[in-house]
Amino acid sequence: MEIPRGNNNERRKASAAGVDPDMRFALVIRSLCLGALSLVLSAAAWAEHEGEFRFARIISDGMVLQQEKPIVIWGWGPSGATIEVTITQDPAVGEAAISAAAKAGTRKAPPVVVESPDHRVTVRYDEQNPPVIKTQTVEGRADGSGRWEVAFDSARASFQPTWISARSKGSAIALENALVGEIWVCAGQSNMGWGNFNRKGREAASADFPGLRYIAWEDSWYKPLDDVRKNISWQECSPQTAQRFSAVPYLYGMFLHRYLKVPVGVVNVARGGTLGQTWCMREELNRIDHVTIKTVLKDYDAETARWDDPKEVERIMNEWQESVKTAEGEHAKKVAEAVAAGKKEPRKRLPRKPGDPRAGWSPPAGLFNATVMPIRHMRIRGVLYYQGENNNFMRWTRYEHTFPRVPLSFRKAFGEKALPFGCISQPGWGTFGLDPEVATVAEGYAIVRDIQKRALRDDPHSGMIATYPTGNSYIHPGEKLPVAEYASLWALAQVYGKKVVHRGNEYQKLKIVDGRVFLSFDADPVVFDRWKHIENNAAWQVLPSPREGNAEILGFIIAGKDRRWYPAQARQQKFEGAWTIEVSSPLVPEPVAVRYGWANWPTGNLVGRERLPMATFRTDDWPIPEGVNYSDEAKKASEAKLKELKEIGAQQAVDRKLRQALLDVPRLERERFKGDGAGLLTSKIARFEAILDELESKEAARALERVRPDLKKKLSDLRKGVAALKK
Repeated sequence: MEIPRGNNNERRKASAAGVDPDMRFALVIRSLCLGALSLVLSAAAWAEHEGEFRFARIISDGMVLQQEKPIVIWGWGPSGATIEVTITQDPAVGEAAISAAAKAGTRKAPPVVVESPDHRVTVRYDEQNPPVIKTQTVEGRADGSGRWEVAFDSARASFQPTWISARSKGSAIALENALVGEIWVCAGQSNMGWGNFNRKGREAASADFPGLRYIAWEDSWYKPLDDVRKNISWQECSPQTAQRFSAVPYLYGMFLHRYLKVPVGVVNVARGGTLGQTWCMREELNRIDHVTIKTVLKDYDAETARWDDPKEVERIMNEWQESVKTAEGEHAKKVAEAVAAGKKEPRKRLPRKPGDPRAGWSPPAGLFNATVMPIRHMRIRGVLYYQGENNNFMRWTRYEHTFPRVPLSFRKAFGEKALPFGCISQPGWGTFGLDPEVATVAEGYAIVRDIQKRALRDDPHSGMIATYPTGNSYIHPGEKLPVAEYASLWALAQVYGKKVVHRGNEYQKLKIVDGRVFLSFDADPVVFDRWKHIENNAAWQVLPSPREGNAEILGFIIAGKDRRWYPAQARQQKFEGAWTIEVSSPLVPEPVAVRYGWANWPTGNLVGRERLPMATFRTDDWPIPEGVNYSDEAKKASEAKLKELKEIGAQQAVDRKLRQALLDVPRLERERFKGDGAGLLTSKIARFEAILDELESKEAARALERVRPDLKKKLSDLRKGVAALKK
């Protein structure tokens, strides 16, 4: 199909300005392909700012323009007006544009800067032979709704200040101090938006990176917006501004900025407590044929429809006001009674004012509508996503269907099928060392990680970034530096093609022989670049190893055909001429499946080269227990089933510990007579007694009575046997 070329005058102006006419008109066609949605949104935006000539709010002083992609500038003005947009790195041209905008009243006069007499040191960049953007002017026209858009040729990254200005019917607008570099959009929930992190004080104190720019806001709306509704501004990174930046986005941008040595712009739209559904396009949610999503969408649409009706809103507010009056009257009566009785006055508790559900905290597509859609015309390098914690709470079945739509939605919005999408998986959180029998049915974080891994497994433009060792018992762990470092390594390796190790080894396949499972892993390609004869090198060079060095390998569980999970022993072992990890358990003579790190807070301690954590995984494809809350009835049924599974798991754990103890006592007896076994035996007996104490607790005793009443006497005999070992 031939692309319409426009009239000759337009082509001559574009060509004279140094813009490829075909590229320009292709971009125009792309814009038109957004269709009626863009027209409707533009009309709504122009209705809000009728008569105002301006850039889109994301386009402002200090911004970063994406290198090596067409530079797209858009905004609003009088319907049908001709708009001339200029981009320049010529200070004379740029300052003249700023002055013209100030005279037109669209820009405040710059503040008077008084030089301090104190000694100061400021970090700046020594850039040799920088690429330069020649002054270019492109003409566009505002459509019927007032929206206009122009495109310039791509440019290479540099630290040269850039000015962008626009003129229309005697009015002028301009921005300054823009840079060309790399732009990343950061989205997700609280661990992406969290500002505090360990070592923040000393890190922020040295954060003098004027080439690192940051902009952030959060908003939600039930329909896609064509522009940001809030007043936002780009900020240069300094020891003062960095204190207010969100930790992971700032640190991620800082790592890329220092390594790539180009300007970096971070656009942070994260909001705490959000669900995967709010980071999807509504049209993508509409395609999901599952009761969890269909019910949520139906209920939300009914709720927002009420608030689209002014009469209904008036009725809702009148009802609330009446309830407030009633509550105040009841409170006054209680106060009078308290005063009469000489008691303390009761606290006044009034009904909460109804909130507009159209701007809810985390509704379907809400954050995507209000933060991503308004900037969808901007060119970016990629998306860094850190979300899933809130889907842990009885919402992971919904996440099975919404999360795969998240990268798809971002790519559709920005018009790039191959847009890089980095997904940071959940840090450790909760109870450390939970019995696997319970963890496999109760740990939502493990399920969320698994959902993310499966969704991105065959996506060449996405990456899973393992961070579980950074967690603790707090849902907002303070270790954000390694999280951002792991994420930046993924970007450097997979997006920018740098030769850096960016992940731990990944599980490839298994083979089962004589009750033992042999797991094979890939080796990071960088290993092969460095070690030409990898088969002759030590296992730790190609296999995951414990963080603690020569410590026991932790985090594996194993199951047979009955799908009952047991803790497993693991060791590095050569199998069929290659290094593998051998996994086994004396309680599972015929294993069929293995999992690693399956818990909210995994005990797994395996790392690959450069000490990067090995991602959690499973070799099975068994169904995951359901976790839903889309209705009260469904939630109660799901909670009841999970409670039943947890109780069964707890009983199985008690049974397993006793069976293991019965196997361990004879082995301890044999070790008693080894040359240096006395000291070792004392330590093992102490650990064994701790297990017996747990088995004899009230909770375990009740579970044991239900599962294996015949083992009660054996437990007593074990206690006697251990006592004999101590003599």
